[in-house]
Amino acid sequence: MIYIKKNKVKYYINTYLVVFVVFFFVLAIVLFPNESVKAAHEGLMTWLTVVLPALLPFFIGAELLIGLGVVKFIGVLLEPLMRPLFNVPGEGSFAFTMSVTSGYPVGAKIITKLRLSQSISKIEAQRLASFCSTSGPLFIVGAVGIGMFKSKEIGYFLAFSHYLAAICVGLLFAFYRRSTPINKVINRPEKNRIREAFRQLSRCRRDNPPFGVLLGNAVKESFNTMLMVGGFIILFSVVIKILGEVGFIDYIAYFLHLILRPLNMSLTAIKSLIVGLFEITIGGKMVAESMYTPLITKVSVTAFIIAWSGFSIHAQCISLLGTTDLNINLYLLAKLIHAFFAGILSYLLFPLYAKWFQLSSPVFFTANSSSYSSQFFNSIKSSLELFVLIFIGLLVLSLLFSLLLSIRDFFKKRK
Repeated sequence: MIYIKKNKVKYYINTYLVVFVVFFFVLAIVLFPNESVKAAHEGLMTWLTVVLPALLPFFIGAELLIGLGVVKFIGVLLEPLMRPLFNVPGEGSFAFTMSVTSGYPVGAKIITKLRLSQSISKIEAQRLASFCSTSGPLFIVGAVGIGMFKSKEIGYFLAFSHYLAAICVGLLFAFYRRSTPINKVINRPEKNRIREAFRQLSRCRRDNPPFGVLLGNAVKESFNTMLMVGGFIILFSVVIKILGEVGFIDYIAYFLHLILRPLNMSLTAIKSLIVGLFEITIGGKMVAESMYTPLITKVSVTAFIIAWSGFSIHAQCISLLGTTDLNINLYLLAKLIHAFFAGILSYLLFPLYAKWFQLSSPVFFTANSSSYSSQFFNSIKSSLELFVLIFIGLLVLSLLFSLLLSIRDFFKKRK
C-alpha cells in the first residue's frame, strides 16, 4: 500500500509539475512577445544556416551505410579492437567516429538505428550511448576556441580534454553489467575476419530493401530528425531568453555564488555555467566573455559545459534514444560523469599545456559576410567532403587492422 501511494504521489507531482512549467512558459511568451519572437528567429537561422547543412549529409550517409551493411562489414573487422576496450561490438567504432567528427546528436541517431535494427543488444547500446555522444571538433575548435576565446590553441586543448574524457567514460561503462571476463574476450579466437565481414555484408543486403527504397527511407528519416532538432533549437532559444527576462538565472546564480564562494568562482562564471546547463553555445560564449575570471577557470567551466551539452542537446538525443529500450536516466548520468571528467582533466592539465604554448596572443575571428544561401551550400559541401573522408579513413583503418591481426595469427600458428 505504501509503495502504491508513493507511486501515486510521484505521478501527481510529475503531472502537475509539467502542466505548471508549460503554463508558465506559455504565459511568459505572451508577456514577452518581442523577445520570444527574436529568440525564435535566432534559433531558426542557427538551425537553417549551421546545423541543417552540417548534419544532414551525416544522417543520410549513416542511414545508407547501415542499410547497405557497410557498418556491419566494418564492425566485424574492428570487433577485436572495440570489444576489449569498451565491451561493445565493432559497429561501435562507426558510432564513435561519426559522433567525434560530426557532433551532437549524430551518435545518438546511429545508436538508435543500430538498436532498432537489432544489430546490438540493449546493454551494448547503453554502453555506446555513454561515450558516443560528443561534440564535433569544428564546433570546439572553430566556434569555441577561435570564435569565443580567440585562441585556436585553447580550442585544441578543449577538444583533447573532451574526447579523452569521453574515452574514460567508455572505459568505465565497459564494466556495466559485464558477464564475460575480459581475458576471455581478448583471447577469443577469430578466424577469417575479412571473409566473415563480406558474408555479413551480403546477408545485410539480402535482408534489406532495394537501394532505391533504402535511399528514400534514408532521406525521409533524416529530414524528420532534422526537423525535430530544429524544433528543439528554436524552443530552447526561447526558453533561455525567457529565463533571463524573468530573472530566474540571476536568482539561481546568486544562491550558488554563496555556496561556491570557497571555490573562488565569480558570479559571472556561475551564471555562465547555469546558462550552459540549458544551452551549450550561449553558455560557452558567456564564460569566454566573463571578466575577472581566471583563464583556467574559464577553460574548465567551458569543458564541463561542452561535455554536459545542455538540456537542448539532451532533448534532441533523448527524443532519438527514447524510441528504444535504453535507460535515459543512465544516459544522463553518463553525460554528467563525462562533464565532471572533462572539467577535472582540463583543470589538472591546462597549467602544463599553458607552459608549452603561447595562449595570450589571440587569433582574431572575422565573421563571414556572405549570404545565407552561400553559407548553406558551402557548409553542406564541406560536410559531404568530411563524411566521405571519414568513411574512407575508417574503412582503410578496419582493413589494415584486420590484416595486421591476420599476420599476427599466421605467425602464432607457425610457432
